[in-house]
Amino acid sequence: MKAVRASIVAEQKVCFEQFDLPDDLQGHQVLVKVDRTVVSAGTELANYIGLDPDTRIPGRWCAYPWCPGYGGIGKVVKVGPYVQNLTAGQRVYGIFNHASYALEDTSWRMLVPVPDNLDSTTAIMARMAGVSITALRRTRCSFGDTIVMIGLGLVGNLAGQFFENAGQRVIGLDYSAKRRDLAMQVGFSKVLDPGSLSEDLLLEEIKSFNGGLLPPVVVDAVGDSRIVERAVHMAADNGQVIMLGTPRDPYQGDCTVTLKRAHFHGIEIIGALEWTIPLLKRQSPGVTTEANAELILRMISDGSLAVTSLISHVLPPADLNRAYQGLLHEKDAYLGVILDWENSPPPMAD
Repeated sequence: MKAVRASIVAEQKVCFEQFDLPDDLQGHQVLVKVDRTVVSAGTELANYIGLDPDTRIPGRWCAYPWCPGYGGIGKVVKVGPYVQNLTAGQRVYGIFNHASYALEDTSWRMLVPVPDNLDSTTAIMARMAGVSITALRRTRCSFGDTIVMIGLGLVGNLAGQFFENAGQRVIGLDYSAKRRDLAMQVGFSKVLDPGSLSEDLLLEEIKSFNGGLLPPVVVDAVGDSRIVERAVHMAADNGQVIMLGTPRDPYQGDCTVTLKRAHFHGIEIIGALEWTIPLLKRQSPGVTTEANAELILRMISDGSLAVTSLISHVLPPADLNRAYQGLLHEKDAYLGVILDWENSPPPMAD
């Protein structure tokens, strides 16, 4: 059978192409008709604009042409002979490209059932929450600690909600008044505009909220080397700086002052890429991406993780280029962007 998927073929150029899927499934294969996919403002957008040099090196993981998208909701169409616990018609959450169909092999890929009371547009927000929860998973913070979250985009907002749900108090920092307002709406304890305060006054505001002390955990939810450097100077002795975003922009500077502070004050710089966590529950007795997904879907379902106010656009898949341009140039307007494959005609192949 034929399906359609997006492909980034050059910097800021999206095309749609047909691809083939088998009529008969083998082993642990599952065919899913995609309902929704979510657009990433991090990895996807970086590859769309060619920020990662690997986009231009043949054979690398994101080399052009590259099929974007890594999260979707869909309905199972058919299953292979070895598949258990999944049936035709069941809605599932998985790591799907922007495509009309997904073929997944459950021997090494994740498919998580979606609660019946969640519509697909709401449920797909679990994907970016799966990125965000890694910050909490990698910290050793205690109940009642103060956390500073730098960057209140989709990932930073959701990460802050996880900390608040776990009993921490989160101070969100962002230049955007709209994003600060959204953070307060979903339960952040405090927000600050770093553009309106000097570095010294910003630290004083943070310390004042935290009983005169620097915070034990500072999270970079942007993915910027300069923010990581800044975060080291915000964290308390023996504190942690959590790198939730991926630094991509080249940055040259003298890191000695920063590393000296980290060394003298016992500050850890911790990578929190989601792929550092095992994927499937059968691979690990501890935290896994699959277990995180089940938890997140339950939290969205019971209302303890607020996502509807973060959805800014639901677009037809043919508007993927518009989505990227909006996320790139209109950051106050574009936040949670979802492609609706279920109710839109499939894009024409270029």
